[in-house]
Amino acid sequence: MTTPNPPAESTVSADPPENLPRVGGWTIAVYALTMFGFQLTLLLPALFSLAYKVQLIDPANKDASLGLVVGLGMLISLVVSLPVGVMSDGTRLAWGRRRPFLAAGLVLSALGAMIIAAAPTVVVMISGYVVVGIANAAVSAAINPFLAERVPAEQRGKVGALGGVASALAGVGSTLLGSFLTGNIYVLFLTPVAVLGVTALVYLLVIPDRPAPEKLGVGSILDVFKNLWFNPLRHPDFALVWIGKFCLSVGSTFFTTYQFYLLLDRLGFTPEEAGRQLAAVGGLSLLAMVGFSIGGGALSDRTKRRKPFIYLAAGLIIAGLVVASTASSFLLFAVGGVLLSAGTGAFSSVDLALASDVMPEKDEAGKYMGIYYLSSTLAGALAPLIAPLILGLGGGGNYGVLFLSGAVLTFGTIVTAAKIRSVR
Repeated sequence: MTTPNPPAESTVSADPPENLPRVGGWTIAVYALTMFGFQLTLLLPALFSLAYKVQLIDPANKDASLGLVVGLGMLISLVVSLPVGVMSDGTRLAWGRRRPFLAAGLVLSALGAMIIAAAPTVVVMISGYVVVGIANAAVSAAINPFLAERVPAEQRGKVGALGGVASALAGVGSTLLGSFLTGNIYVLFLTPVAVLGVTALVYLLVIPDRPAPEKLGVGSILDVFKNLWFNPLRHPDFALVWIGKFCLSVGSTFFTTYQFYLLLDRLGFTPEEAGRQLAAVGGLSLLAMVGFSIGGGALSDRTKRRKPFIYLAAGLIIAGLVVASTASSFLLFAVGGVLLSAGTGAFSSVDLALASDVMPEKDEAGKYMGIYYLSSTLAGALAPLIAPLILGLGGGGNYGVLFLSGAVLTFGTIVTAAKIRSVR
């Protein structure tokens, strides 16, 4: 990977966050493409490849083993994401404060994918996914502050919605791509990393960056952890947004982690058939997600309201989980999946904008976006570890109770959104 010259100081906005200039279409497109590459590295393992690999090496205990692999890997990502975000805020390299983390994350992502692909046991898989978790934390620290640092408030809904569309496309591509790559386990795990490599290179060349201001410099590791403190009593709205995303993410993670096994165990598909069926549902889900994401983002910016779209998103996800919990046919499963995707699109249209709106200190966007994304990272770590306990009720494979539990938790997002005061 070539190293671009650091941008001239004048190419990077020195305006305070509230006076940021509008961003152009090319910059937005590069951001969306990079988000697609990043989401592909997250979603192909989450939706298909990890579950496929686990059922190859430990079919008798696949529910519990998948939970351990995903949960422990996400826990590592959780532990490192906050200090990595703060270190990114304080990095004063000539190349910039975000770019080094994107490059390092790409290298670690490739290493982790190789370890998982070669793993003969679940324990080795876990070690590989731990490396992937560290990689994801580094990439997140590089690109997640983009909205808060470079996009003015009046564009955040639309740009955030495009990020949601990129995630939707990555989700559909993950299951379809995975179903056709099962013949070579290395290609299955390394393909998303290659896509991220291409998009990350464009991002590194196009998006300006500069060293951190000296006041944000990070000294020791102890200083990093001291800087991670966030007082929810002083900033209750940011805390409520965090809790709401956590509740919704747990419900969604129950579904996305175990939908593959539901198709295998309840509906009788082979792994390759299940992947293609998930991709078919993904095509319909993509239409729903894109429509709700773009429409929600535009309407949110125009009406200057965020909370109604959170209510809509949570309601759709609850409906999707309830329908999927009773699915005795592929048609019912598909209806549930489309409803859940529509809700995810509605949520993605405003969640980053909402978090940016209530962020306590915009000049420390890496720190606070790291704290915000901790909600979904924590959900992604805990949900797979809790899920096998729920699945074991009544003799095992109880996907209905698992999805209903997710619906109950998602209702918490409606409750927390109703209590937010600084945003309508």
